[in-house]
Amino acid sequence: MATTHPERSGTRLHRAKPAVGRPLLFSLLLSAAALGTLLLLVTGPSIGLPLAVGSAAALIVLVVLAWIVAGPRL
Repeated sequence: MATTHPERSGTRLHRAKPAVGRPLLFSLLLSAAALGTLLLLVTGPSIGLPLAVGSAAALIVLVVLAWIVAGPRL
């Protein structure tokens, strides 16, 4: 019967990422993106198209950043 080295045994604890991210930060960033979207919808007709497209792109980046930094770990 072969023996395994103690450093390679399966009983050693590994520090894995937690299953959840940072829910408070995630909620805060998504709330900011939602408020920004609402603001963009309200002021959209009165602002220029380049500014509206840039604002929409920034809001998309904010949502992606929220998911990467603080979202749930899958």
